[in-house]
Amino acid sequence: MPMKGVFSMGDGTSIEWSDATWNPVTGCSHVSPGCEYCYAERLTHRWHHESKPWGAQYAAENVVLHPDRVKLPLRWKKPRRVFVNSMSDLFHEQVPDEFIHDVWRTMWRVPQHTFQILTKRPERMKKVTQWLEDTLPPAPNNEPWPLPNVWLGVSAEDQERADERIPLLLQT
Repeated sequence: MPMKGVFSMGDGTSIEWSDATWNPVTGCSHVSPGCEYCYAERLTHRWHHESKPWGAQYAAENVVLHPDRVKLPLRWKKPRRVFVNSMSDLFHEQVPDEFIHDVWRTMWRVPQHTFQILTKRPERMKKVTQWLEDTLPPAPNNEPWPLPNVWLGVSAEDQERADERIPLLLQT
């Protein structure tokens, strides 16, 4: 029987703009038309890690938290560019705020790595990062917010989504 959410991370990746992936969360649900072509959903189904489509009705089942992976980057000595949640969206509504805070605390503790986070949920990203900025102290190297080793981005499949998401990214 396949294990649910086993896609995790790798020190090597074919993603040209990253050196590694880190998936403290796997699974997602569709939020816009571009999700119809989601590579993460296709891979998950191809390898039989999940069988349900990534519709909102299955989000509670498909979005899986992996607390055992949260501190993994603390073990990496060599600096790297890390795509966070290549198999999910860190700001998915099924991911509790405290879990996101734990992921952020890990990124805060390892300024030698650059973390790349993409989302289709910029409203939640803005809300969560504002809370983190108000709560966490400056980075270990005394850098002010936003953390210079965390690169935030939005994915937008068309101009309508770009017009919605990019202004929220810029506010974040």
